[in-house]
Amino acid sequence: MTNYRLTPLRDTSKNKKRIMEHMRNNMPSSKPTFKRNWMPALIAVFTLVVAIFLIGPSMYQALFNKQDFMIEKVVFPEVAYTALTNSTYLDETNEFIYWTERGFYSFDVTSKQERLLVETTHWGYDYGVSENWVVWAQPVGNEEKLHVLNRQTNEVQIYETDYFYGIEVKDDTLIYMGLTSIDANSSSVAYKMMDLKTGEIKELRKHDGEGGNSLPEINGSLIVTSETVEMESGMSTVITVQDYKEIKDYGNYTVPYRSVQSLQLKGNHVYGYMWNEGDDEPFIGSIDMESGQFHAIKTSFEVHDFATDGEHFAVSVQRGDSDTVWLFENNDGALKRVSKLPSIKERLVLPRFTEAGTLVLNGEGPDLAMYLIRFK
Repeated sequence: MTNYRLTPLRDTSKNKKRIMEHMRNNMPSSKPTFKRNWMPALIAVFTLVVAIFLIGPSMYQALFNKQDFMIEKVVFPEVAYTALTNSTYLDETNEFIYWTERGFYSFDVTSKQERLLVETTHWGYDYGVSENWVVWAQPVGNEEKLHVLNRQTNEVQIYETDYFYGIEVKDDTLIYMGLTSIDANSSSVAYKMMDLKTGEIKELRKHDGEGGNSLPEINGSLIVTSETVEMESGMSTVITVQDYKEIKDYGNYTVPYRSVQSLQLKGNHVYGYMWNEGDDEPFIGSIDMESGQFHAIKTSFEVHDFATDGEHFAVSVQRGDSDTVWLFENNDGALKRVSKLPSIKERLVLPRFTEAGTLVLNGEGPDLAMYLIRFK
């Protein structure tokens, strides 16, 4: 309560007036009240809801489809689908190489021109190519023999070898699996390599167990191969990384899985598609070549096929009654999706990375296009 000391006045009306003024000055002033109009706010909220509904898919793609890559669609002249699924893309020359019933062709991505490289009498899947060479096997008489096309001279050389399967070409080196006779009834299996300039052949590695389920993979001077061996705990797979130029082992790693397919050598890791008979689902396994540690990369979906450059994972995932390829990244041992490739409206199959890091995909649309994805 506020006390006021007033000076007595003879005129009581003046004294009363003074008291009233002091009381008025000490009363809280009332704030003006306004009638709130909610209509503009309701209109704004309604507009926002409609906008989110209309642009929702675009917002979703922006948030969950990280576009850190460029996509190039390549449409070929009339080429059999089986030839395109087994085609090879060369970054160095920006061309596709594929094998048809007539022979090997080159398709220049820039000029869109197809060119016959060499005619062949047979067609198959097992071949190797580089900027300077095309190597394939076809029968001569009753024997499979290696044929080598020198792309600089257009000359074909036929080699008397003990070729079995698994042709890989790196620079001027051919690597393949060969059979060496021990006696009239038996033979040994080994990976061998040939200098394509001289024809000289050297043994790279003998196989002591059964043949592996994966073709070899080369990255730089390293090659990874596999073989299945019997161990006390059952059948396992031995994965070997070698320096093929120096012909020495870089590392040997054993995983407790009988089936190891699609070996991929990226950075200091080996990746593979692994499972045992009776397992729930195949998975992507990873081996650290420095520490030798192995772990399964976690996924929340069934993996049908995969390829990796060590950072990005192109994985075939189930979509309805079929599957298609999405992009993922390894996030602390688990795959995190980064893109569904929303601009490609057809089913995608057979993901594979080139050594330079280009992702190659086959499309199953009406034009049987192929896609080159280059990461920034």
